[in-house]
Amino acid sequence: MKNLTKYLLFFSLTLSLSGAFAQNQMSLKECLDVAIRNNLTYRESQIQAEGANVELMRVKSLQYPRVGFGVGQDLRIGRSIDRFTNSYIEELYSTNGFGIDASVTLFNGFQIKNQIQQNILLKEAGVKGIEAAKNSITISLLQAYLQVLASQELVEVAKQQVATSKAQLDRVTKMVNAGVIGQTEFFQIRSQTANDEFSLVTTQNTLKMNRLALFQLMNINPSNNIVFQPIADEANLYKVDDNFVNQLYEQSLNNFPNVKRAELQLRSFNNLIKATKANVMPNISLSANYGAFYSTSNKAETYFKQINGTRNGSLSLNLSIPIFGGLQNKPRVAAVKVQQQLTENSLNTAKLQLRQAIEQSFQSFDAASERYRVATDQVSINEENVKAAESRISAGTVNSVEYVLAKVNYDRARSNLVQAKYELLLQQKILDFYKDGEWRIN
Repeated sequence: MKNLTKYLLFFSLTLSLSGAFAQNQMSLKECLDVAIRNNLTYRESQIQAEGANVELMRVKSLQYPRVGFGVGQDLRIGRSIDRFTNSYIEELYSTNGFGIDASVTLFNGFQIKNQIQQNILLKEAGVKGIEAAKNSITISLLQAYLQVLASQELVEVAKQQVATSKAQLDRVTKMVNAGVIGQTEFFQIRSQTANDEFSLVTTQNTLKMNRLALFQLMNINPSNNIVFQPIADEANLYKVDDNFVNQLYEQSLNNFPNVKRAELQLRSFNNLIKATKANVMPNISLSANYGAFYSTSNKAETYFKQINGTRNGSLSLNLSIPIFGGLQNKPRVAAVKVQQQLTENSLNTAKLQLRQAIEQSFQSFDAASERYRVATDQVSINEENVKAAESRISAGTVNSVEYVLAKVNYDRARSNLVQAKYELLLQQKILDFYKDGEWRIN
């Protein structure tokens, strides 16, 4: 029987240790890497950037010479012209030949040059689009991650509240049994204990929902074995003013990816307009060809002798001038200019949204700083009040109503402090984001 007991104890210890080691810890940086890797919107921005790069390579290829090689074989029946004598013959014969030709555009109004420059700018805009998508994912994940951390702390606060209430309930129960206090105080403490247990269940459910939201942002299956590490940053109070907002906005214009992307797209339209106008410019090209043929109608010469005798080539300089091309090209230029105006409006919208976002973040940070300062003082004051109430209730000099009120205020203050701390952390990181133009998460 003793051996069986030892075995059961060893087995239980092994299970508990394996459960502990089975838990995987994830930091904010690791969660962000997973979210970016699995996010479909981010992948779409990468594909769009790859498409812009492919289009750039296609346009660059237009400036290279075009070279072709061809071989032909044909069978002629009936009346036809002999390619050697230029006289009519009526017989069955075959011919074959080969040729090579090349052509290159020398001038087309710098159309290709402007198309290349346009697509270089669009390629750079695609890179900024990837950065913008990454930032959007990061801010969503950062909010979700901080909500999980805040919920975890709130659960611990709620557990401490329940433990404190139960300890106080045990103490009051003994005092009631001893006849020191009446049943009224007992029911007041018991009611407060039930309220604290209900708050604990509510907070635990909120934590589960916040964890689920974080897992969904990372696009992975939820797991209770994953523990999210606290972040090293601490909530700090530092003063910002209207001048800080103006400086931050000017600084953000130079490195914020959404704005830079719109600027690059707008600049690309200048080259697109020039390339479209080049459709009515003269086109100069150089072409050359070289070939030879063999025909069975020439019985007097062998194959190689015919090939050698029919060798011929040419070199041509071609000039093409559109006469009425302007009538067709004018609407094309107008359509491009309309798109340019829409892109310019998108750029102004991005700048306006950036300015408004910074102003809102500034107000949110200012409010979070004030809430954090007040919540810190509130916790300190109510903690002393609860300690004093516990001492007096143990001595029988204060009733349970006063104690319950003091404890409710203290519990509320602790919850407020947790929420204010993580709200302040979030606003700090958002302001840093606008300052740097990207998220820096260690």
